[in-house]
Formats: sequence, structure tokens, C-alpha cells
Amino acid sequence: MEEKVATSSGCDYEVFLSFRGPDTRAGFTDFLYTSLKGAGIRTFKDDEDLRKGVEFAPELLRAIKQSKIFIPIFSKDYASSIWCLKEVVQMVECKKNGGKKIMPIFYDVAPSEVRYQIGNYEKSFLLHERKESYDQKTIGEWKDALRAVGEINGWELPRGPTRREGEFARKLTRKVFNELKQAYLVVSDCLVSVDNHVDAIMEKISAQTSETRIIGIHGMGGIGKTTIAKIIYNRLSNNFEDCCFLSNIREMSERKGIECLQNQLISDILKDKCIDIRNIDDGIKTIKDRLSNKRVLLLLDDVHEKNHIDALVGGRDWFGRGSKLLITTRNKEVLDVFEVDNHYELTGMDRSQSLQLFSKHAFRRDSPLDEYIDQSNRVIDIAKGLPLALEVIGSLLSRTEKRKWNDILEKLENVPHTEVQRKLKISYDALEVRHKHIFLDIACLFIGCDKDVMVHFWEKSKFFPKEALIVLQNMSLIKIEENNSVWMHDQLRDLGREIVRQESNTKIQEQSRVWDPKEGLVLLRKHKGEKKVEALRLKLDNHQRYCFSYEGFENLSHLKFLEVDGSIENFCVEERLLWPELPSIFFPTNENSYLLPQLRWLSWHDISPFNIANFSMEDVVIFNLSGSKITDDWKGWSHMKVMMNLKVLDMSNCSLLERLPDSIGSLESLIELDISKTSIKELPDSIGNLKKLKVVKMRESRLSKIPDVLWSMGNLEHIMASSGVYGFRERHFHVQIGNGICGSQSLRILILESADIYPLPRLPESLINLQMSILHMGTFPDLSNLTNLEKMDLEFGWPHHDVISNGLGEHPMPRWLGNLSKLEFLALCSHHGTTSPTNLALPPQLKSLRLECPNLRHLPRLPSSLSYLKLDGCKSLCSMEDLSNLKKLSSLRILSAAIAEIQGLGCLENLRDLYLHSLRQVKILPDLSNLNKLTSLRVEYCDKLVEIQGQLPRFLDFFHVDDCGSLQKLPDLSSLMGKQALFLYNCKKINVEAILDVARLNPRHFKFVDFEQLQILPDLSNSNELIRLQVQQCDNLVEIQGELPQSLEVLEIDSCKSLWKLPNLSSLTGLREVSIGYCDNLVEIPGELPQSLKKLRIFYCGSLQKLPCLSSLIRLRAVRIQNCDNLVEIQGELPQFLEVLEIHSCKSLQKLPNLSSSMGLREVRICFCNDLVEIQGELPQSLEKLVISSCVSLRKLPYLSSLIGLQEVCVLNCGNLVEILSELPQSLEKLEIYSCRSLQKLPNLLSSMGLQEVHIRYCNDLVEIPSELPQSLEKLVISSCESLQKLPNLSSLIRLREFSIHNCDQLVEIPGELPQSLEVLDIYECQFLQELPNLSSLKGLQKVKIIRCRKLNVKAISSLCLEMSVKSVEVDDEYDSEADVEVDDEYDSKEDE
Repeated sequence: MEEKVATSSGCDYEVFLSFRGPDTRAGFTDFLYTSLKGAGIRTFKDDEDLRKGVEFAPELLRAIKQSKIFIPIFSKDYASSIWCLKEVVQMVECKKNGGKKIMPIFYDVAPSEVRYQIGNYEKSFLLHERKESYDQKTIGEWKDALRAVGEINGWELPRGPTRREGEFARKLTRKVFNELKQAYLVVSDCLVSVDNHVDAIMEKISAQTSETRIIGIHGMGGIGKTTIAKIIYNRLSNNFEDCCFLSNIREMSERKGIECLQNQLISDILKDKCIDIRNIDDGIKTIKDRLSNKRVLLLLDDVHEKNHIDALVGGRDWFGRGSKLLITTRNKEVLDVFEVDNHYELTGMDRSQSLQLFSKHAFRRDSPLDEYIDQSNRVIDIAKGLPLALEVIGSLLSRTEKRKWNDILEKLENVPHTEVQRKLKISYDALEVRHKHIFLDIACLFIGCDKDVMVHFWEKSKFFPKEALIVLQNMSLIKIEENNSVWMHDQLRDLGREIVRQESNTKIQEQSRVWDPKEGLVLLRKHKGEKKVEALRLKLDNHQRYCFSYEGFENLSHLKFLEVDGSIENFCVEERLLWPELPSIFFPTNENSYLLPQLRWLSWHDISPFNIANFSMEDVVIFNLSGSKITDDWKGWSHMKVMMNLKVLDMSNCSLLERLPDSIGSLESLIELDISKTSIKELPDSIGNLKKLKVVKMRESRLSKIPDVLWSMGNLEHIMASSGVYGFRERHFHVQIGNGICGSQSLRILILESADIYPLPRLPESLINLQMSILHMGTFPDLSNLTNLEKMDLEFGWPHHDVISNGLGEHPMPRWLGNLSKLEFLALCSHHGTTSPTNLALPPQLKSLRLECPNLRHLPRLPSSLSYLKLDGCKSLCSMEDLSNLKKLSSLRILSAAIAEIQGLGCLENLRDLYLHSLRQVKILPDLSNLNKLTSLRVEYCDKLVEIQGQLPRFLDFFHVDDCGSLQKLPDLSSLMGKQALFLYNCKKINVEAILDVARLNPRHFKFVDFEQLQILPDLSNSNELIRLQVQQCDNLVEIQGELPQSLEVLEIDSCKSLWKLPNLSSLTGLREVSIGYCDNLVEIPGELPQSLKKLRIFYCGSLQKLPCLSSLIRLRAVRIQNCDNLVEIQGELPQFLEVLEIHSCKSLQKLPNLSSSMGLREVRICFCNDLVEIQGELPQSLEKLVISSCVSLRKLPYLSSLIGLQEVCVLNCGNLVEILSELPQSLEKLEIYSCRSLQKLPNLLSSMGLQEVHIRYCNDLVEIPSELPQSLEKLVISSCESLQKLPNLSSLIRLREFSIHNCDQLVEIPGELPQSLEVLDIYECQFLQELPNLSSLKGLQKVKIIRCRKLNVKAISSLCLEMSVKSVEVDDEYDSEADVEVDDEYDSKEDE
């Protein structure tokens, strides 16, 4: 043997080579062994001395079992060796039991020879059988092993002059190294190291209580905050339907704006990808309005500023009760300002933890090799417990010869431990020059970008990007995520950016990459002349305006990457950079285009008016127009023909784009095309000319069909198409997949969602991911050839009624499903599936199974590999095989099935989550006490369930029983140690004593609903762990006796109509929230409220006449009083730090307390208080939003001009309000006045320099609008102002985008010109309006709607709009009843709000 087998603990060998010596030992095997050994990979190459005798030598058997990767080299006479065959059997056994990997090489043989034992392999087995040295069982085991390995995708090395064995050995070495490295990039490797942190944070978050908890995790960059938070998130996620992880908030908010994160949050929780958040305020309103009833799990990663939290989780009431929020940040001040419930400072690892983590990266094992102990301890001293440093330094040393370790460590020891970036730079210094360049590009520009797109950018630069990315990944400088995006740690990102700054001596004009949009503007504004910048990112808004000039672009001659974000309204441009007003045949060619001669990546999100013919576009490979306002007649299409190197074209979110030009087919180098969220209805046939196209994305599109030519394109790898939701209806598009798709052997991913798909042709075997909905066909399609599938999700359309009634809708599930040997995720929503107990065969390695099959009657034995099983809507399912073999199952959910029992349920030892819903035949649930990992049990709508036997698992945290009307007895709960949350709903046969027994269990959260038999709730003062108590719909509950426990934080009493008395709450020093509603007989809240109270809500308590005094409650932040008809007065002053006051439908309330003392008040809403005459005193300067609605006796508002933070004023249905006194404040952004019919005059609006929206509706006595409006105005809506005769001149409103005027009968003219910025003009039923301003100069006009304006020449207006190519034109001078309804509905909806 060439190396002695080591005897230290753990896996000393990583790779085992199996080969027949005479065939390859001196040639290819020696090449491969030398290459692996040179890369530092511990490789076993056996010696013939170990193969003497009949049995395995102990060393040989140990080497196989220790190795992680097996490489059998199948040569022609490999099967003639008994030892080789024995080795293969051992490999297959180890792979099956230990998760090892086999990477076969077929050297001068075809895989089929090995798989089927033909050719030389057949001859070898005939010889073995003739010798009769081994019985048929042993020979059968050899054949089975060869068959198993022969089916694995490996590498073929046929004989020939192009074989190049040395080069192949080097490539395979890189592959092996990558496989070994990836094995340690999993969270579970660090679980032992972080359990102390996780347990401490889990205790703070009170995981299973129904209170909302916000926990902050802070510490230095690279300390492991995100890792810890992800582990906690994963532990909690099974208990939440609605989860969201917002990663890299600091980076994402800088690059894409906080609106992007708001959009992701809303989309993830509502499962609606069509949400479109236009600004931060819009996002805040949407989150508060639509997520306030959602119990969410939310992880905010890397929050850097207070405004991040303000925009995403401004208050606890933004989310439903029981939500859990985790926030990671480097800036502890963010947590202090937000007042999180608890914060946790993450510290470094101790010495033993550090040694383990370092060893995993340096040696790929849990402890260092014996000869490296001293150097490993030196590393631990250097890293000082910082996980990132341990990981990066370990990866660096893993690729370094031992003799160089001391030199590297000596260099590391001279760097102070506080300067983490200098430590990390050691890895940077070890890179080649080309790898350094790519590292810096990623750090400055490309974090989160798709890896393949980045490769296109670098391809012609001779940086060999594919190899570089592998090196960077193996060095732990980057990671490639599952979605193919590139991730880099913050510390490494900051290191790269600091290197770029230092290279330029911190002079921005010398800097090669400018990633900060603000610095980009500084560079362009303040530094004239030639610039060295190669990559530039800009973002312009109304605060950051810039005028692009020809000379400015001339000075950017080195620029390769340009990203410009922001609306075109927010910056200006020199005239000669715009498109000329000439027909396309006169457009200049690119011959004189000298601007940006090295440009390769252009991302400009509103480029439509720019003349790209000025740019040198020949070398551009990525062109990102996403979110642009380009249309099908954009003048830039004709110039794109020069972009012969273009590989990625992104037009997603170009909502005005209705078709692609035929010239798109001239982009012969195009690889990726994204037209998601456009208005394109059909693709041109010329797309078939794009022979290199690999990826087509058409998500949420308006496509009516997919062209046949797409299915037969030879290089296509990825098709993703789905239909969008328009209005409130989901629209499907028709898909007829052409037969040519079978020949598309490059296609790997096919996703068609919300599509009408008709009979499928044969699909290509290359597919690994197939997702389709909705399939319209009478039988299950034959997909048996798709043996490479890893994920399949199919949804079938429901058959017609006559098909079902004739029994024609029943077809067996195909047995070939069991032959898809690589399938791990299977989801079927199908009417197929019938009666045979064995008709559903499933692949043995399946991990996740989701079935929605209403005709499925029997579920056969399932593969033991399953970890997730969901049966939803399988209404005919009346029997299931025993589940006891599912030892890995962690989540089981069965909804709406006809089964009467679930066999083997008590044997699912790894089950964590059990959810049973609408199992109306189940009478008894078995004893679950042995399910020691079960943390959540939900049983709902099981009408016949009589009993849950035995005891519940000791550590169950969440127990929920709902609408089980026959349930007479609860299981024994006495052994519960978790008992975090116990919920009982509408189980009317459970006796009162059982309910009281649950209360006495001392849970942390107790909720019971709809128990008519309960009249008195006993003294709970001894329930000293009870944090949240909810009592709902107990109509006969008269009294809550005694005192409530001191531990109580949240009290909610709802719909207890007989309840007349509450216990005294003054002693509950931890009480934070009180909510009392629909308690008609409740006359008073006795005593004082506790000082700890933060939120008080009282609603529909019709007998309540007064509230306790609130002035001393210094922690009170929100007061909401609704529909308390007899409430006359709110006593005393409001507390100083109150933030939200809402009083709604308190009809007897005549007077509000003085609000001026509430210095933190941000929002006031007063609605439907009919007797309220005035709002006394001054409003506090902290006020941001004021809403007054339907206060019919109110005659005047307080002065608003001094409220320097006021952003929104909304006054609705105040019929006696005559005037709004004084000016409005400068800070105001939105003014809405609805149905104030006595209002005659508006205040001066000119002083409100930030005003963006004005809405005036149904103000009958209003005669005029102020003559001057602020230039910041973007939207002006005037409706049903019957006396209005005059409008101001709007020509100076340079940002006005939308102007709507409805039902203004006295209006005769619109004076002056309309502003150039106008996009929407909407005029409805202005009977006497005689003339419009000239529209021909409005280049950005997109929508014109003129209805029932009888004196206007609508035909001339319509013709002019068509000449101007206005996208949406609707003109009509006749009566339009539907339009009437539209206006009325809009007003009604506002009133309802």
C-alpha cells in the first residue's frame, strides 16, 4: 500500500478508488490518485497485498466504511475480479445505509454493459458460474450491485485520441472537492455549537404562547446571528401557516428600496404574487390593513435603521395575535428604539466549539488530525470565537500544504483580533488575480444575483468565471444558494468594498466600482473630466435629481456596468440624448456611437425616452429594462439589432408592453428572456430564431398561448409561465404543447401554472422539475419516461358532470410513478385514482407527498423515506395502510377524508406536527404518548370523535380542539410539561369540570370558545404561568370569580353577553393588553387599570357609561373605543406617551379629553360621534395622521398649521363643517375631504410643499379651489362639487401624473395648459365643460377617459389620442349607467372604510 491507514477517530479516508490493477493501475488510476492527493483529498488506493485470501482484509473493509465517496473505475475486465465485485457490493450497502456517494467512471465500457452484464461482463460471470466457487445468491448480489451502480449517472471515457485522461482527472478532482465541501455547509453541523444560544432565545420568545413576541438578536458581523435566527425560525415554522423571511434588509433596502421588502412580506403572507407596492406609505397601510388578522412568523435579517422597522413592523397590532418576530441587527440602538420584548447579544464560540467548527472546514471532520493539533490551537487563539473567521481560515488551510501553515498562521497572529476584515483578507490574498477581480465584483455589485447571469458578464474577459466561482465557493468566500443566487457574508462584502476604496486612495474619482447610488451622484456632480469607474450604480428620486449630459457619458469611457433606478420624472436629460422626432427609418446607425464603449451590463428601469443609439451597445450582454414604461412602439427596438452579443434580456414588470417586435429574433446570442408581468398576449414566431435560448420566464403574464416553435428549440433548459390575476379573477391561458418538445433533450425545468393544458405529448427524459396546472384530460398522462424527475407537481381540471355521473372519471393511478427513482417531491391534485389497494406505487426515496385526489379510496403502504405527508380533500379515502413504517415523518396533515382510523399513528416517533381536519368518520384517536417529539396537535371538525385515548405527549406545546361536537372526554393532560397553549372551541359535550381542569393545568395560553354550559369561571389566581386568557362566546358566563393571576399579560373577553362584572385588574402588574367586546351587560370596569397597560380596546359594550381614568398610564400606547353607545365622557387627560387614539360610533360622546398633553400622539381617528361639537385645545405636534369621519355636529377643526409632522388629513361626512381654519402644515402629503357639504372654502395649500395627493368629493358648496397649488402635487381628484366654477391653472405642476374631475356641473373650462408630466386624464359628467387644453404636447399621456361631457368634441379628442398613441382611450358623450355606478361605488367604499 502507498499510504498507511490512519487510526485516529473519525473518517480518515474521504475517497475510495476501486479498480482492476492490470487494466488501469499504471495509467488512468495513477493520474486520478495523484490529482486527488495533490488537492489534499485523503484517497485510498488499495494494494494487491490486501487482496490475499478469501475474506476482506480488515484494513480494506475499514477504508471502504470510512470513505465518504466511492469511485469505481469500470474497465473491460473489472467483473473478472472477485475483489472488485465484493468492493461494489460494500459500496452499495454503505450508500444505502450511510448516505455515502458513488461516482462511477466507465473506462472503455458503456454503462449498459455494467448495468445489464453484457459483453465482457457477461463472459466474466459465465466463468464465475463455471468455477462454482460462489453460490447463486452471492453472484446475484454482485449482479444487483452492478445494476445499481450502472444506473447512476457517471462519466464515460471511451477509447480515442480525444480522451485526455489527465485533464479529466483534474476536472473530476474539482468535482470531488466540491462534493466533500458541500457536505459541511449545512446548518445541522453547528447545532451542537449553538444550542445554548437557541435555548436561551426560545425561552425569551415564549414559542407556544398566543402573545405576540418580538425578540432582537444583536452582535458584530459574522458572529452567527442569521444562523441562530434561521434555526429558531425552522423550529417555530411548523406552528405557523404564515411565515416570511426577509433577508439582508440593509442591502435590499439600499438596492431596491424598502418597498421591495414590504412587497415580499405582503406577498409571502397573503400568498399573492400580484401585490404592487408603489411607495412606503402604501406598503405600511397594506401591511396594517391586510396582515393585522394574520398570526405570522417573521424573521427580519440585518436591520440597520429605525425606518426599516417603521416600514415593516411599525407596531404589534400590525400582525395578528400570537405572531413571533425575530430581528437580527448589528445596531443594538435599533432594538432599543423599537422596544422589543427581549434582546439577546450573541457572543463568540467557546474553545471546544471553535475547534469543532474549524475542524469541519479544515479537515472535514469533527476534530483535527493528530499532527495538526498545535496549529489548530493557534487558529483558535487567532479567531477569538468568531464563526466566520473560523470558517474562512479553515477553508484557506484545507487547500494548503502543511509546510506552509506556520507561515500563514504567523501572518494571522500579527493582525489584531478586532480587525476582522484584515483576518479575512488573508483568504483574499491567496486568490489569483482573476479570482480577486470576480470577488470584488460580487462584493460591490452582484450579491443576490443569479450565478449564470454573472458568468455571462465575465465570459469574454478571460477571467474564467465558472472556475473562479468554484474556487470562491470552496474557499467559503461565497455560497451558491438553492435558487442559484450568489451569497456573500456581510464581513466579506465589506472587506471587498474596503479593498476597492483603498485601491483608489479613498478618492471617489479614482474608484473602479461605485455601488452606493448616493456616492455615484457625488461622482457625477462634483468631479469633472475622465473617470476611472468601471461599475456605477445610481438611484434618483425627488430629493436626488441629476441632469444627464452627453459630456457626462463621454467621461465614463471605462464603464462596463451601469445600473440606473428611479422614475424619469425625477431627473432631466440633455436634448440630444433623447430620441429624435423622426420616423424609425431615419434613426441614426451605431457607427458614431462612442458613448460607453466598454459597456457590458446595462440596467435602466425607465429608459424609454433615452436614445440608446448614443451608446455603444455591441458588447452589452445583459440588458435589464424591468419596470420600464417601454411599449411595443418604443424607438429603441430598431436599434437593438446591433446587440449581437446580448445574452440576457429582462423586461419583467414592463406593464405597458403588449407585444414583442419581430426583430427580437435577430438577437441570435440571447440565452435568457424574461417577460414576466407584462401585457404581452402572444410571442412572435421569430422567437424560433433564437437558437441559443435556454431560459424563458413568463410569470404572471397575459399570454393567450405559447407558440409551438418554443417546444422544439434545441437548447432550451427552463420554461416558466403562469397567468396573472386581473381584478379579482385568475385568468388562465391556453397551452397546446407541441410534439416537438420530445426532442428537446436539454429541457430540465418546465413550470406551467394557471394554464389550460390539453393532452400532453411525450415529454423529454431530461426534465428534473415538472409543475403543471391545470391539465385537462380524461386519463393520467404517461410520464413513465421521465426517470430524471426530482420534483413533480400536477393539478388536473375537474371532469364534466356527465363524465362523473357515468363513472368515466375514475382511472387508476399509474404504477410507473414507483419507477421514478430520483423523485423526492410529489404533489398531485387529481380526480384520477380509484379502488385497488395496490394501484398507487410510489418511489422509495420520496420525501414529500401531497395528494388532493377526491376519488382516491385507498392509500397503500408509503415509502419509509417520507418526512412530509398531506392528504387534502381526498373525500373518498376510506382506508389507509399502516403508517408505522414512516419513522422519518415529521409532519402529517389529513383534511377532509372518509377514513375511520389512522393505523400506526402512535408509532411515528419523529412526528412534530399533527393536523386532522374534517375526518367525520373518526371516532377514536389512539394513545399518542409515545410521540415524544410531537409539539403541535390540532383536531378540528371531527364530528364523531368521542375520545382521544391515553395521555398526550409530555412535551406537547400546542393543543387545539375545535368543533368536535361528540367529544365527551379530553385525554389525560396531567403529564404535559409543555402546555404552552391549550385551545378548546365549541365542544359542547365536554362537561364544565373538564374545562376547569384544563384551566387548572396552569397553561401559558388558555383559550376556550362557545361553551354555553359555563356560568362561572373560578378563581385563577394560582395559575401563575398563565400569560394570555381568552374567553369567547360563552353566553351564560355571568362572572369571573376571585382574582386573575399576576403573570397575566393579555386579557381578551369577547361575546359573553351575560357577563356583568370583571375582576379588579389594578394588581396585575404585568398586564399589557386588555380587549373587551360584545359584553352587552357590562356596566363598568372596576378599580384602576394597571400601570403596565400598553393597549386598551373596548367595543360593543352598550351598557358601559364611563372608563377608568387613563392619565396615569404612562406605558399606554393605543386606545380604541368602538360602538359604546352610552359612553358620555372619557375622564381626565390622556396619558403623555399615547400614540394612537381611535373613537368610533360612540353616539353619546359629547366631549373629547384635551389631547395637547399627549406629546407622542401619532394618529387620531374620530368616527361616527354624532354629538361631538368640537375638538378642544391644540393637537400635539407629534401628530402624523388625522381622520375625522361622520361627526355630523362638528363645525370646525382645530388649527393644524403648527403640526410639523402631520402627513395625512382625511375629513369625511362632516356635513356642518364650514371651514378649515389656518394654513395646512408644510409636512402634509395627502389631503382628503369627502362629503363636507357645507364647506365653502379650502385653506391655502401652497405652504404644504410636500403635498402629493388632494381628493375633494361631494363638497356641494365649494365654489373654487385655491389659485395656487404646490409643485409637489402628483394626484388631483375633484368629484361632485356642484358649485365649483373655477379651477386653478395646473401648468406649473411639473409632477402631476393624474388629474380626475367628476360631476362638476358648473365647471366651464380648465384654464391654461396641462403639465407635461400628466399620465392620466379622467373627466366624467361635466355637463358645461366646453373645451380642454391642448393635449398634443403631453408626451407621457397614457390614459384618457371622458364620459358624458356633452359640450366637448369627443370625436376630435379621440382622434387626437389615437394619433398620440395613448394606450387607453375611453370617450363617450352619451349616458353611461355603468360609469355612474363606478363613481358611486368608489364613494360608498370610502364611506364604509
